[in-house]
Amino acid sequence: MCSSNGGQLILTDLWRYLMRKFSSYGPPNKKLHYYAPRETLVTHALTQLKGDDPDEGGHYITVWAPRQTGKSWIMQEVVLALQQDTQFDVIFLSLQF
Repeated sequence: MCSSNGGQLILTDLWRYLMRKFSSYGPPNKKLHYYAPRETLVTHALTQLKGDDPDEGGHYITVWAPRQTGKSWIMQEVVLALQQDTQFDVIFLSLQF
């Protein structure tokens, strides 16, 4: 902690800048917002889409859950993971309007 009020103000501003915030609308930004990692669910969705044997192909999936439970965030994570795989050409298309 700094001894002068000016230094304390700078530290307070820095703390506010570095602190993550809660997001109550839309998918969270991992760098800015608190979030609960859901790797198991993302991995399961990837496995369903790709298939257990990638040569055989995967399946369509339906994502269903109540409002504000992370459906869009999970699908964004799945899209990011699929974009890393050169086997797929991936786009993210939102049907919300």
